[in-house]
Amino acid sequence: VTISCREHLDQYHECRFWGIIFSGNTPIISDIITSHLDSLCKLGANNPDGWGIAYFIESQSDTILPVIRRGEPSAPLDPRYSEVTRELIRNVTHSAVAHVRRGSSGPTGGIPDPHPFRRQCIRRKFDMLFAHNGNINVDILVRLISDINPFYLEQNPPDYSPNYLDSDLFAILMVEVLDMNPDLPVEECIKMAIVKLDSMLETSTAQLNFVMSSGNTLWALNFTKSEPKAITVYYYPDSLVSDFWIVASQPLDTSTQEWVEIPNRTLACFRPGDPVHLIPIYQKFDQTGKDATRNFIPQPNPFNKSVNINYNVPQPGIVKINIYDESGRLVRRLLHEFKVSGEYSVVWDGVDDNQNPLTNGIYFCHIQNENEVTVLKTILSH
Repeated sequence: VTISCREHLDQYHECRFWGIIFSGNTPIISDIITSHLDSLCKLGANNPDGWGIAYFIESQSDTILPVIRRGEPSAPLDPRYSEVTRELIRNVTHSAVAHVRRGSSGPTGGIPDPHPFRRQCIRRKFDMLFAHNGNINVDILVRLISDINPFYLEQNPPDYSPNYLDSDLFAILMVEVLDMNPDLPVEECIKMAIVKLDSMLETSTAQLNFVMSSGNTLWALNFTKSEPKAITVYYYPDSLVSDFWIVASQPLDTSTQEWVEIPNRTLACFRPGDPVHLIPIYQKFDQTGKDATRNFIPQPNPFNKSVNINYNVPQPGIVKINIYDESGRLVRRLLHEFKVSGEYSVVWDGVDDNQNPLTNGIYFCHIQNENEVTVLKTILSH
């Protein structure tokens, strides 16, 4: 992945975040953390409303507990930032989250950066660190939290009230949905919360990007309700399996070819030693609950030279078709056009965006139309 729009991103981003998850004995983690938090510090020049660094430590009871440090001057002007970076490297266990802020909601001056937020569930064992990047209508967040449970804001009060901070309420919404569905996996609860919020936002623009860690798992969401999409989330390294995973609003060092952009409207789940798990927030289903694309299987499959990708457009709108490899890396931007309702077909010739032939393997075709994303699997076999 090459980053040719860094200045464009700097112009439109609201805040920056970073998160890491790693196994116990990963020797290069100290150097990577230092490098990335150095880069994040420099981005604080354009995000002047403070900084926050949080990490997990092991306790005597064999649980992991979060430690949060925050500063009010911008990161480049605050000597405590580098001190806390060194403190994190000495003490961190498994996971950490960092954030530099450009305030756009709630109090924006004279306070330390409120991110990362710590939130705990009431009905399930879940203790999280959470940082958000973007803007969300505060009134809609308050209404949604109250619609789900009228008493939840009393049980889990905001850090900032009555001058609410959207990111604070967003974190509360996450733990509320987790609390209301204690038997569901975390990923299903996150999807449920985002779909509910997206539905209430209707046509309002919003940026829901976040990084969240429980100490054992790291989640990152890329979800922007605006075009052109200027807010991004990347992960590192570009590998099928890794002992560590890092997410950030943008690449934080010069190794840009090793960073992978998470697709819009996608949740990514990271655990050390496991492949990245990319989860589309929206998946098309018909009324019987079966996959609505069952008659649109890529043909032939497996394919040798080219494959026909058939798809349906239920409502007029912009259609995007992107191809990802098995590790979740974007390899081909196949289509980005306005389409009227109907059935269509597009051919993929098995090459990447630079017209380089790809190796044999499994590839995933993401077809996005409005709020719906359909994922089709195809196999390249020369």
